[in-house]
Formats: sequence, structure tokens, C-alpha cells
Amino acid sequence: MKILFCTNAFENITNGPVRFANIILDINTLLPEHEIRILTEDVSEQRLQHLKNVYKIKLSIPRLLKPLGQILRWFIYYRHVQKIKKNYNFDILVFINSFNGTWASLVSTTPTVGMINDEKNLLATWKNIEFKPLWIKRFAFQQFEKLSARKHRLIIANSEFLTQRLITGYGLPETKVRRLYKCIPLDNLSFEPQRAFGAIINVLFVKADYLVGNLPMLAESLRLLQDHQFRLTVIGPEPAFEHHLRTLFAGISNVTLDYVGPQPQERVFEYMRTYDIFCVPSYTEAFGVANIEALAHGISVISTRVGGIPEVLDHGNNGWLIESGNTKELAAAVRECIKNPELRLRKAQNGLKFIQKFSKDEMLRNFVEMLESVTGQG
Repeated sequence: MKILFCTNAFENITNGPVRFANIILDINTLLPEHEIRILTEDVSEQRLQHLKNVYKIKLSIPRLLKPLGQILRWFIYYRHVQKIKKNYNFDILVFINSFNGTWASLVSTTPTVGMINDEKNLLATWKNIEFKPLWIKRFAFQQFEKLSARKHRLIIANSEFLTQRLITGYGLPETKVRRLYKCIPLDNLSFEPQRAFGAIINVLFVKADYLVGNLPMLAESLRLLQDHQFRLTVIGPEPAFEHHLRTLFAGISNVTLDYVGPQPQERVFEYMRTYDIFCVPSYTEAFGVANIEALAHGISVISTRVGGIPEVLDHGNNGWLIESGNTKELAAAVRECIKNPELRLRKAQNGLKFIQKFSKDEMLRNFVEMLESVTGQG
């Protein structure tokens, strides 16, 4: 089976879907009877020289048309897809973002598959209507995402939560939506569950969209713990948001904010190897690959009982789960984590065992099997 995989993000690994896009090239060695190639706009010329199975789109959208950039990509990518088809007769066309494959889902004679990695577009409903740019954008994108989901031959979601959300939200047949857990490479990761907390507790927050990650809630929860001192390192948000980030911690005397912005994956792992607590109390999260990464390093994980997070934390066996928005409950979880080293160790050890189910090879085999169910080559 020959696969063409389209992704607008590839070079900078900032989230689970982009990491997945980098990992799937391993199909060519793990399952040599299959071949996968990638089409992307996001790869440097230097890296491209070492990637024989990657095509680059040189994207140039005029400034006046930037607001329509996401929709223009439908046609730009599909034009390149047609050119590639002449020399690489692929059997199936996959989009890392179902929305980006909307046009292809309507006109392609080759079967198309879309991946939906979060529920953001589903959040805009008539019940919470707001005449604000974000709501309008999400609602518009929702209509196109729904259209693409209905037209693609298969939709791949990254958690059981999101699978059910898409089936009910978009009215899709159960057989059309498949769950594929995103993995992380577990080789060469340093699992260090024995961590002696010092006088200053080191807390790590990793989320580009810090409002979705509910950083304000974390700030308020740490403020309630005046008998402890914290260093909170925030990774992910762009520098333009630093000023607003710092306003969230104004007047919180027991927290030292360490804003470091976007960081490469290895740098994030360095923090996970040495810090005490990983806490991203999101109000919505389809899966949460960062929590798997944290478990793999042995750092204590505290998060919220939303979306696919309970699937990663094994409903609290691998970490602490609290209700989204409950500041006092989060503070209590942080306190228990600090005070109970035996519980920390037990949860960390549970986590290491649990994440073996997210192995890379199993994920790639499952992914290929899903595509074979569409092409009939299984």
C-alpha cells in the first residue's frame, strides 16, 4: 500500500499530531511492504536534504488573503497532490487535519482519510453563541470539518472520548470513526520516579495555548498554598503573550514565574527529568500526549478530569485528576503530592507500566491496518 500523508506542520514538534507526523516515516522500515511519503510546507531545506520521502510545498499567500489562508491551503495542497500522483501512484491520501482535506474529500478519486485531533471546533454551539471572532471562526470551521468528516472514507481520532464526541457531534456512523492513540518513542527515556522535593517546589506547565491549559487556575491554586514556595516554569506560549502571563501572577508572593516560551522537545524532556510536578489543568483536551511524556520520565502528573486525559492517567491510578475549574481541589492535589512521597512513587510506577500500551510500533501497525480497511488491501 502506498500512502501520501499531508501535514501543514512538521519541522517544529510542538504537539502530539506533529510528533506523529515525524514518527510515521518509520513505517518504511518497520513495515517495508508499505510506503509512506509526506507533503508539507513546514520543513527546512537543510532537513529536506536528508528526507527522501518528504515533498515540500513553497507556500506564498498574499497578505490581503492571509485571513483565508486555511481555506486556500485546501486548493494549494490538492494541486500538489495531483502533481505527485503522476510519479507516485499512492493508494490512499491522509490529512493530519481533516479540515485541511475538505476539498480533497469532495473531488479526489483516491480514497481520503482525515484525522481530527481535538474538539475545539465542536465547542462552538448555538447554546454558547458569541458575536466574537473566535466563536465565529470555530463555528465556521466546524461546518467545514463536519463536511470533510462526512466525505472522507475514514476519520481517525486520538482518544475514546474524542471518538464518541465526533460520532454524536457530527452524526457519523460508529464504523467510520476509529481511535488511534498517539505514542511517544519510549527508547532512551530516563525514568526517574524518586524525587526529593526541596524547599522550592519545581512545577512545569507545557501548553502553547495557556488559556486552554488553564494557567490562570494553576496560578490561583498555587497562591492558596502559602506554606510552600514554587518555581513555575511555563513552556509553549509565544513571547507576545509573556506580559499577560506575568499579570496572572501579580501579587502571588510564593510563586516565582519562569517563562521560557516555545522550546524544542529535548529541552522539554530535560525539565521533565529534573522537575517535581507536571501540571496542565486544561479545561478541554482530546488526549494529552504531554502527560504520557511526563509519565515516561517519572515526574508526578496532576491534571483535570476532561476529554481524553483520564484515559492517559488511567482514571487517577497514574496521577492526580481533579475537576476542571476547581481551584481548591487542585491546590489539595498539589499539597497531597508534596506531602506523600510513597503515593508519588506508586503512581509513577503505575504510569510507567501503563504507557507501554502507547508503543510506537503498535501505533504504526494500527494506523496501517486502519488505512488497509479503506483500500481493501488488508
